[in-house]
Parts: sequence; C-alpha cells; structure tokens
Amino acid sequence: MNSRHAPKARRGARAGLTLIEVMLALAIVAVGLTGIIAALSRCLSVIAQSRAYQTSRHLLARVEVEEPLLLKEKIEPGTERGSFSGDYYGYHWTRDIERVGRKEDGLYLVRTRVYWSERGKEAFDEVVTYFYAPEEKEGGEFTR
Repeated sequence: MNSRHAPKARRGARAGLTLIEVMLALAIVAVGLTGIIAALSRCLSVIAQSRAYQTSRHLLARVEVEEPLLLKEKIEPGTERGSFSGDYYGYHWTRDIERVGRKEDGLYLVRTRVYWSERGKEAFDEVVTYFYAPEEKEGGEFTR
C-alpha cells in the first residue's frame, strides 16, 4: 500500500507553479499590456487629429460662404483674416490673395488656411485655388 500512495504525494507537491514560471507569465502580460496601451494612445491621437481636420474642412467651407470672393467688386492682392465664434474658439483663418501673371489677366492665386492649436503647436489646413476676375474694359461687353 505504501507504493500506491507515494506517487500521489509526489504529484501533489509538483501541482503548483514555480516562482520563475509566475514571474515569466507576469512579464509576458506586462509587455502585452504595454503594447496595447501604446496602440490605444496612438489611436486616440489619430482620432483627435482627424476630428480637428474635419472641423477645419467645415470651417474652410464656412469662410467661402461668409466671405465670398465672387461678390467683391474689386479683388485686391493681400491678406484677409478672421476668427470663428461659438464652438470654434481657438480656430482662426487667413486668406492670401496674390496676382498671377499680368494685372490685365485677372488671375489670382488664393490660399485659404484654417489654424488651430494642437498639443501646444499651431496646425493648419489649407485650400489653394485660382480665381479668375478680369477687369472690366472700356468698350467691351463683358460685365461681372
């Protein structure tokens, strides 16, 4: 009968995990959690940046609706500036207008930018367009 009970006693003593096995398992879990947390942090950063660009696209369209170049009597090269109120505190815009070619051609390069602050640094989104606004000439039939 002693021979039957001896293997059970040995099995019971070896049934648990050693300290090295537990430490190794904890190290593997720690490395895995670190990777998951880093990936989650990066995902949240990308989401925030995407939201800022989506807002800037909305605000670029708003600038074109509220300050249309098409309705101006005369287009002058220079810079226009403005800001947004309400939910868009911290966003502002600029529009740089420069003449392309000769004055008579009436072609302008228009750069509209919306700026915001992201992690202490200023970021912006930009739309570049050409705007054609020929000057009215005497004797011609073209009207604007």
